[in-house]
Amino acid sequence: MKRAWIMGGVILAVVTAAAIYFFIGFYRHFLAMETFKQDEQLTIYTGGGGNSIVLTSEDGTRALVVDTKMKSAAKKLRKAITAPEIIVVNTHAHYDHTEGNELYEGATIIAGAYPKKEWAELSHGQRYPDIALKPGEEKDLDIGGERVRIINMGQAHTSNDLIVYLEDHKLLASGDLVFANIHPSIFPQKGSSVAQWIDVLDRIHNDYNIKLLVPGHGEIQGKPAIEEMKNYFSSIRDAVVNGSEEELTSLKKKYSDYYSVPFAMSFQKTVDAIKKEFTTAK
Repeated sequence: MKRAWIMGGVILAVVTAAAIYFFIGFYRHFLAMETFKQDEQLTIYTGGGGNSIVLTSEDGTRALVVDTKMKSAAKKLRKAITAPEIIVVNTHAHYDHTEGNELYEGATIIAGAYPKKEWAELSHGQRYPDIALKPGEEKDLDIGGERVRIINMGQAHTSNDLIVYLEDHKLLASGDLVFANIHPSIFPQKGSSVAQWIDVLDRIHNDYNIKLLVPGHGEIQGKPAIEEMKNYFSSIRDAVVNGSEEELTSLKKKYSDYYSVPFAMSFQKTVDAIKKEFTTAK
């Protein structure tokens, strides 16, 4: 009986330690919000859900907010914005990028042209965008003299993925088209397509002069992060299509330092999604 109690205590300790380790990692990669002030007009907020950028006009009367985060981080972000006129852009519908929308009463919301039922499900019931861009459609804004280009790149991570490009700053906010050193979330049943994701990354890399890249999750990057994301997908795809278990083993080791979330985001989840998409297509 005493031995059973000891074993039970050991198991509980191990499970507790694993839970603490997971929470620390999850907090560091997804929940902890950090602020990076680039200049008087541009601030980048990482974590707290999806990464965000805020661009304000020189007189402080107008602000562009790209992705509004979730829960307490969404409230902290909203308090930091004092401009009376606000335009919100959601790079995609997932709630970790849109849950803060409800805090921006009176703001103009710009996002992709999702079917309304899909938008409501993915955004956890946020109101439908005021301006819904169709795949391939672009809308340009002038914020304090800077040209802001908002482009719906079409289907990739979801059925409608937007990018935001600041011409003067040469900054691109990619949303979840890029995960920086994190295994991506891929949900084929909710619009993810790795084949089109690779194509979109290729177009972004070739078409934009990028000095700073703000990924959907992870630290601020440079342009090479786009190529790294593309290579992640294409190398796994090639190994899957060629049926090379040896190459997959090598790639698993290569990406072993990428952060993963059990049952949701991992090397194996990426392999499984690619197998389903590419072997079926083949």
